[in-house]
Amino acid sequence: MEIKLKKYIKGVKGKNTAANVLLTMSVVLGALPNIIVVYVIGLMMGGTLTERMILLGGAGMALCLALKSLFYGLSIWKAHDAAYGSLAEIRVDIVGRLKKLPLGFFQKRKTGDLANIISHDVEEVEVYLAHALPEIMLATLVPTVVFGVVLLIDWRMGLALVCTVPLMFLFRKAMNRLWSGTMERFMDSTKKMSEDLLEYISTISVIKAFSHEEQKTQGVLDGMRDYICWVKKALLGLSVPMSFISMMLEGGLVVMVIVGSLLLSGGRIGTQGFVLALILGGIFSSSFAKLATFQHYDIVFNQSMKSIFSVIGEESSERGNQYVSPHSGDIVFSNVSFSYTDGEEALSGIDLCFKENSVNAIVGASGSGKSTLASLIMGFWLPDRGAISIGGQNISDLSETALSSLVAIVQQEVFLFNLSIEENIRIGRPGATREEIEEAAKKAQIHNFIISLPQGYETMVGEMGVKFSGGEKQRISIARMILKNAPIIILDEATAAIDPTNERLIQKAIGNLGENKTLIMIAHHMNAIANADQIVVMDKGRLVASGRHEELLFSCALYAEMVERQNLVDTWQIKEVSA
Repeated sequence: MEIKLKKYIKGVKGKNTAANVLLTMSVVLGALPNIIVVYVIGLMMGGTLTERMILLGGAGMALCLALKSLFYGLSIWKAHDAAYGSLAEIRVDIVGRLKKLPLGFFQKRKTGDLANIISHDVEEVEVYLAHALPEIMLATLVPTVVFGVVLLIDWRMGLALVCTVPLMFLFRKAMNRLWSGTMERFMDSTKKMSEDLLEYISTISVIKAFSHEEQKTQGVLDGMRDYICWVKKALLGLSVPMSFISMMLEGGLVVMVIVGSLLLSGGRIGTQGFVLALILGGIFSSSFAKLATFQHYDIVFNQSMKSIFSVIGEESSERGNQYVSPHSGDIVFSNVSFSYTDGEEALSGIDLCFKENSVNAIVGASGSGKSTLASLIMGFWLPDRGAISIGGQNISDLSETALSSLVAIVQQEVFLFNLSIEENIRIGRPGATREEIEEAAKKAQIHNFIISLPQGYETMVGEMGVKFSGGEKQRISIARMILKNAPIIILDEATAAIDPTNERLIQKAIGNLGENKTLIMIAHHMNAIANADQIVVMDKGRLVASGRHEELLFSCALYAEMVERQNLVDTWQIKEVSA
């Protein structure tokens, strides 16, 4: 994984190659005017300077500076082009990878963590490529070019100039562990703050309900204070060592001045070369000092890339790529066992068959494995052992698109996008016409409600469908599934927590949805499944029994007990008791 991460980082940095080449040319051109100036001064001191030479020298300097500015501007443009291209590419890669990852990944990672990676960490990559990397390259190239020129003037002065550089690198290496640790804690505090804020905003209604008794607000504020504390520590940990590094580099310039003075006094170097070396030595020290101050950019970039690669580099479940037409047969579980990330078996040795175009129900207590069965059929997970087939084809061999065309699910918690009602229904089949959408809405018992709205089908549903009731959102979701027209429908407690009026409409919509399809219902209300062709009884991840309602009442004690409890609940009455 470490090797893959380094390769990925190298690939991202490599996008700045063109910008680096242009920047190199700009630096070389920027050094030439200093050489021309010293050359002209030498001619003047030697008494051989002519007006023509002055004009040529001025023209040469002007041309160099113009070309330097041109190449520098082009390098910055290419750096930004590469940065924003990388930003878009990385975000597309992250979203594409998230879509392929199993649900277990999202149980391990918090929503705030992933949101922080997509927003904050990816932005750090853009900052590095567009701003930090050009500056780092500039601070690297300028001293390199300067050192080369000083070496040409006199190798002894060149070596004197860089004599303290090894000390600086040793000091930086010693400080790297401190810097990395501090920046890692800073990044962790940033991630935690982002996670806490996202959770706080999403649960604000619950927090406000508890008012003074809740502790969440204080926890979020503590996280912010922790973030500020680590920001200060990170800045302190970088600024103090930078002072020592700058001092070391200035020491090299001092040594060069001493060596150059000795050479000048001994007549082993000319005044012209000595002056040019002094000018370039000052440029060398200031540029190299900047390079040291950019150390934290590298640390932040590497930490951000590590976070990004924790998503992009995550291995996805291996699926096949076979595509089939949306016609199914029997759904068969053959000795299927499955465990979530905690290792405890959620399903064990399941042998089960859902006949094509039949009505099936799955019942059992919470945690018995009902929703896990549905998730496996949807392909959200792959079984640890055994196989699941639809129409004789193993679903692990089917592409995601093929499986999605075969199966649709209506869940208790409905998610609507902040689009119009029409667009939310059209998600079921993007190419659907307005007439087909309205027909689906009529079958879902939601058409009359939609046309009663001032903007009808163009009404925006609000974030997560906040403008509508649970029953209304459920019927919009069913219209979406009717439009999709998948041959297998899974209803995951679709009528739970719905008022009687909406439940009646939803039951009628479900009836239209399930026509000539394989219907699998997960429900707690026993009276809603009495007419099912097959009822599957689950307990602690195991298949206890399956059959029709009448058969199970006599053959399955657990099912009979569940029916009895449901009957007791249905006959509960609240009576007034007088004191």
